[in-house]
Amino acid sequence: MDLTIAVVDDDNVILFLYKKILQKAKFDESLYTFNSAKKALDFLDSLPDNAKPILLFLDINMPVMNGWDLLEVIHQIGFEKEVHVVMVTSSVDVSDKEKAFSYSKVIDFVEKPLDELVLQRLKLRFL
Repeated sequence: MDLTIAVVDDDNVILFLYKKILQKAKFDESLYTFNSAKKALDFLDSLPDNAKPILLFLDINMPVMNGWDLLEVIHQIGFEKEVHVVMVTSSVDVSDKEKAFSYSKVIDFVEKPLDELVLQRLKLRFL
């Protein structure tokens, strides 16, 4: 897989856990973790428009800039990077799931914690 992997969650323990899970599943070739959506956005903005595709694991509930705010930015006209978003959240609210899939770049919505089954499904998609 020729992807840049980015994980965004405000919980550093979750970031550590997800990093280990992603490494074990061989999703670690270009793996970046961010404890805020703003830091992730700064990173995305720093990439050239022709960068390799980005697989973004995104939490919804974060302070300052939440996952919805980041989704809004990456869906704006002029944001040219290829981004595929997997929402990884503790939310069990059906309206959150419906809202997530209203964004064209969202490819999956999973409840925390991220697990290997989800990653295997993603591998099949991106092979």
